[in-house]
Amino acid sequence: MPLAWRAEEGAANLGFTAQRAVLEAILAWLPAGTRVLLSANRFDPSTALFEWLQAQGWSDRLRLRGNVLADTGQGDETTTGALAQGVTERYLTGVRLLARGVITNLGILHEDGHPEPWLIAMDATPTRATVLDDAARWAIEPMFSDFKGRGFNLEDSQLQHADRLERLVLIMALAMYWCVRVGRDEALNHPTPLEKNYSSKPGSPVS
Repeated sequence: MPLAWRAEEGAANLGFTAQRAVLEAILAWLPAGTRVLLSANRFDPSTALFEWLQAQGWSDRLRLRGNVLADTGQGDETTTGALAQGVTERYLTGVRLLARGVITNLGILHEDGHPEPWLIAMDATPTRATVLDDAARWAIEPMFSDFKGRGFNLEDSQLQHADRLERLVLIMALAMYWCVRVGRDEALNHPTPLEKNYSSKPGSPVS
């Protein structure tokens, strides 16, 4: 479920100023000492974002595009995409990203059947397991689909004003919560034969 968002007119990449407004709103909700893992998918990172995450002590798994400048300390500056060429797995520590030199770790994993490798910047020691932490973000993808072409068709709203779009997202979030809640109650109180068989298994979500 979406809990915080921001809509602005302009380019798709809103920059760190807009990102920070959402992040700090969420930060204010969290009890002191809460451990946070920020996950993001193929976005345009910034030095300011990395510095903010480090200042808050948040962990991160940030999936990068292949055109991000990178320096491994072994020679000339290259790109994240070039570092992934010809390898199935590669794990690098102390990589300098972006022109100003953000120091982070980089995990690269290209599994069979996937057209592109995962390029994951992270605060943790890069391993196959920490790269696969990005899979936790996949649950968000169905929500995007439900908001767009497979559900509410947000892109067909043709809204031009950011404040109106923000209110529409709120309405859709409430509608989605209602749909999920009704579906869950129906499965619990009036299960189909298939759901009854599934719920009889130990540890099943419906039991």
